[in-house]
Amino acid sequence: MKRYQKNSIMVFLGLCLIAGLNAQTRLAGPNDPNASAGAGQSEIIINAENADKDIVVWVNGVTVAHLRPKTREKIIVHNGQNVVEAADTTARGGTWNIGAKRSITVSSNATCTIVGMTMRYGALVSLNIQNTLAVGGGGAVTPAAAPPPPAAAAIAALPAAPAPAPAARAAPAPRAAAAPARRSSGNPLEDAVIRAAHTLIHNLPENTTVAVLSIASSDQDMADFIIEEIVFLFVDTRKFRVVDRKSLDAVRAEANFQYSGDVDDNSAVSIGKMLGANVVITGSVSGSGSTRRLRAKALNVQTAEIITMASESF
Repeated sequence: MKRYQKNSIMVFLGLCLIAGLNAQTRLAGPNDPNASAGAGQSEIIINAENADKDIVVWVNGVTVAHLRPKTREKIIVHNGQNVVEAADTTARGGTWNIGAKRSITVSSNATCTIVGMTMRYGALVSLNIQNTLAVGGGGAVTPAAAPPPPAAAAIAALPAAPAPAPAARAAPAPRAAAAPARRSSGNPLEDAVIRAAHTLIHNLPENTTVAVLSIASSDQDMADFIIEEIVFLFVDTRKFRVVDRKSLDAVRAEANFQYSGDVDDNSAVSIGKMLGANVVITGSVSGSGSTRRLRAKALNVQTAEIITMASESF
C-alpha cells in the first residue's frame, strides 16, 4: 500500500513538473486583458477563436503573445504602422515547432483593431482586419460610427465616444452588415475572392439561406478553393445560413453537375430549391496569366433574379 502511495505521489509530481516545464517553454506570457491604451498608443486584439492550434504573435519583429486555441488577447502598441506577424505552433519534444509566418500591416491611430486569422487543414494561411473600433475610456472599446462587421466577436463596450458631425446627406443603410474589411494577404487569388465575397455579403439580406454551388474554371483545385473561401467568409459573418457541403454532395450526382462546371441559371435555381436555399451563388474564372478575372453572382431561388454580382481581377 505504501509503495502504491509512493508511486502515485511520484507520478503526480512528475505531471506537475511536466506542466511547469511546458508553461516555462511558452513563447510569451499572457497580456493583461484590463490594460488600456495610453497617450500615443492603441489596442490590437488578436482573435484566435477560429484557431485549432496555439498561435504565436510578433509585432514589429518582437514576440508579444502566445495564444491558446479559441482565445483572444489584447496588445498595446504605439500609434502608427505596426507589422503584425503570426504563425501556428505545436509543442513537440519539449520545444515549439513554428509554422509559416503570416503578416499584416495595421495602421493604428487611437483605435482598437481586431486582427483575425484564416486556418485551413490545421495551418494558419492568412491574417485579416476583422474590425476597427474607437478606443473608449478604461481600455474598453466601443463601435466606431459604422456598425461592427458581422464576423467580429462581441467586445465589452462603455458609452460610445462622441460621434463626428453628420454629413450633409446620409448614405442609405445596407440591407446586411458589411463584410469585414481585409488587408492584402499577398495571394492575388485569395484577395480577389475576399473582395468578391465582400460585395455579395454586403448586398444580401441577413438570415438568408445561401448555397455556393459552382465556379466554372478549367482548374478544379482553383474552383474548390474559391468555393471553400466564399463559404468560409459567409459562415464567418454569422449572419447567414450556409448549406453544408455534404448536402451539396448529396444532390451533386442527382443533378449531374461539377463544382468546376458552368451551371446555367435555371439549373442553379432548381438545385437551390432542392437544397432549401433562398439564394444560390455561382461564378466563373476567365482569362489566363496576369489577366484572369473572377465573376460571381447571387440568384434569388424563387424568382431567378440576379440580386448582386461581383467581378474582381487577380
